[in-house]
Amino acid sequence: MTRIEFTEEEIEKLRYESFHHPHPRVQQKMEALLLKSQGVPHWQICNILAITENTLRAYLQAYLEGGVEKLKELNFPCPQSELAGHAETLEG
Repeated sequence: MTRIEFTEEEIEKLRYESFHHPHPRVQQKMEALLLKSQGVPHWQICNILAITENTLRAYLQAYLEGGVEKLKELNFPCPQSELAGHAETLEG
């Protein structure tokens, strides 16, 4: 189990972002770390949030690397259409 020490300030940031961030995936990340800060076991966090242990470990690693700001990052693949390069021509 990964040991992380949370300050009250960090816990407040996690609590705020878990409700106020516009993206649900980021809210989920914040909730996972908030539960971790309260001493909830990993298996139970995974159960509550319907995520895998690997996903939880990725969230924990991201937090260790960059705190709350790192958790806000979304790294989804965004394929681009071949037509995107012709947008001006298509709109005209």
